[in-house]
Amino acid sequence: MVTQSNSRAKALAEGLRRGDRASIARCISMAEDRPEEFSELISGIYDPKKMPRVIGVTGPPGCGKSTLISQIAPLLSASGHRLGIIAIDASSPFTGGSFLGNRIRMEGTISSGDIFMRSIATRGTKGGLTASIMGALITLSCAGFDLVIVESVGAGQADVDILDISSTVLLVLAPGLGDEIQAMKAGTMEIADIFVVNKADLPGADQSKRAIMAYLSTMQGRTPKKLASTSCTTKGGIKELVGLIKEHEDQVDTGPFIERAFKTEVNRIAKEILSKRVDELSGNESGNLSSMLKSGIDPYSAAVKLLGRAKRL
Repeated sequence: MVTQSNSRAKALAEGLRRGDRASIARCISMAEDRPEEFSELISGIYDPKKMPRVIGVTGPPGCGKSTLISQIAPLLSASGHRLGIIAIDASSPFTGGSFLGNRIRMEGTISSGDIFMRSIATRGTKGGLTASIMGALITLSCAGFDLVIVESVGAGQADVDILDISSTVLLVLAPGLGDEIQAMKAGTMEIADIFVVNKADLPGADQSKRAIMAYLSTMQGRTPKKLASTSCTTKGGIKELVGLIKEHEDQVDTGPFIERAFKTEVNRIAKEILSKRVDELSGNESGNLSSMLKSGIDPYSAAVKLLGRAKRL
């Protein structure tokens, strides 16, 4: 006899396969809040070979990432892609939820019936993404999406996790960020495939382009980078940027990035499971850390002992 819970799960999985928007939204929420249930739900329909290509969009706050995505998304969708957008928003320090600023700025884009858009809170995750990003991408893959734009939360030089999931990385900058370009050379600048000087109709755009070109000239022998100049106000350079994205996507092999994303997610989940079990052990009588401290054991040996017990659970 099929239980009510199993019946709901079956209906949700069928809705996901059909591409039903409400089902997609519920599955992404499940990936965020109930990962074990999510794993059971998608186990029969997930195919790693059908993972979508990911256009990662990163850059400092205020550079216009959301507005730029709202401009390029319709063009990518119109070129034959089933397109999804995952926007990573900063979390509220009180509720842990998303401020939804990206959703507000992309309202015109998400009104399109051909594009699915979802904001996800970082929930304290570092690196510019969120722990549930792979769950969201897997959900969209099960629903038949072949291309997803992921916008990272406003990034600094150390926020390079977008590289782990993306086949193409866009680094969006704006006029007047000369000092930031200098600071970002140690991190984010190195992962970008396409540099975008957005708000190019504003003063200082040429100076920003020169700073990027000077940086690119120092990268001899590395993978060639592209430079685009866009203005969401005048629509200038938007079609050219989409052309550069398509050109890069045609050249890139998705195999390595899918494998890298898979390994990163497996490692994250394994560490999370192991951490929970260590916490459980450290609080019971056999693994109590206070007892270990009194016994004179050093921290490294205590950690090894806890891990050994956790692996036997």
